[in-house]
Amino acid sequence: MTTKIKLTDWETVTAELQQFGAAGEVNISDDSIRVEFGSAYIEVTKEGTIRTGMPLHELEHEGDVTLLVDHENNAISIQTDELDYTFRRP
Repeated sequence: MTTKIKLTDWETVTAELQQFGAAGEVNISDDSIRVEFGSAYIEVTKEGTIRTGMPLHELEHEGDVTLLVDHENNAISIQTDELDYTFRRP
């Protein structure tokens, strides 16, 4: 099942990323959440910044975004009008 979330629903963003990161390390502050799996990470802030990184590439986006969290396929898709990017849990 895929969960579709807007960053304005911070409570759901936090809950979904905590579940997604259960096999890694999850760090939560008042305004951000970062999930790390070794050298790969995804970080989301309340203000609307998303950063991801893996050994061969990084992504940073600011602004309105929809997250599609797919726990069954270990993936989070980041979608905007200009961007469709998928972060896969290693």
